[in-house]
Amino acid sequence: MTAFAWTWGVDVLETRRITVSDGAALLGGLVSGAIGAYAYYSPVLRPLAHAFTLWIALLAAVVPGARDGRAIARAIVALEAAVVAFYYGKDVMYGIKYPGMPYSVNLEQLGLWCFLAAVAGTAAGLVFGPIGREDVRGTVSTALAAGLLLGEVVRRSDRADGPVFTVVTLLALGLVLGRGIRSRSQAVRVVAWTVPMALAGFLLVSGPDVLEQILL
Repeated sequence: MTAFAWTWGVDVLETRRITVSDGAALLGGLVSGAIGAYAYYSPVLRPLAHAFTLWIALLAAVVPGARDGRAIARAIVALEAAVVAFYYGKDVMYGIKYPGMPYSVNLEQLGLWCFLAAVAGTAAGLVFGPIGREDVRGTVSTALAAGLLLGEVVRRSDRADGPVFTVVTLLALGLVLGRGIRSRSQAVRVVAWTVPMALAGFLLVSGPDVLEQILL
């Protein structure tokens, strides 16, 4: 049996055991989705409901440090919970804001975003899991996570999002770098990698919106 097959087998076995951190991924997804739903109807927080910043911060909080199989499982659970909480949370908030007015969740749109969450969660587990390691993979993963946040800033550069979006983005960036950088030399490498990764991040965060426009 090759080293890769052995490692993957261990990862698969580990994903069968539910841990406190796995529960935190589920809870974090529900909370972040609920925050996004609340922000959707808040004039001040509304930019957060249309940005991926909350979800990137969520992944940076619950995924790093896990092996590939476990990291993928946590990322998928967190994103799926966030999507469901966001859409049904919007339903609840609409009923509070506009009592008696009819509203229902668009199941086709919900299904599309749940599918995208599963795809993104698989990739995110591989990207965010190594964050915190000082090897090449950990350094590149940290830079890509930072690049996703910077790419989101570029994607929304034509909107007047206000200070809330800027503050939350800076906090999320601090979370990513704080969890990923372990030495000064690694910090230099992360900065160097972040420049090209910002372009990759922009393409990645722009993809779901383009796909939604094509399919719906």
